[in-house]
Amino acid sequence: MPTYDYRCDSCHHDFTAMHKIADPAPACPNCGGPVQKQLSAPAVHGGGGAKAASAPSAAPAHSCGAGCGHRH
Repeated sequence: MPTYDYRCDSCHHDFTAMHKIADPAPACPNCGGPVQKQLSAPAVHGGGGAKAASAPSAAPAHSCGAGCGHRH
């Protein structure tokens, strides 16, 4: 379910509410007044997908394992 940021027209209280897209805006939890939906950045979920899996990784210039103890 998506979350939405709101600001109360009466008391200027900012809050976040989770509800269905089709549901009406909730009343202010602080004073019960009318609210306006605020513009917010979209959620970005990492995970990489196919791009990250096919991206070349930086390979070491030597064949030692990690933490080998050699001074490089």
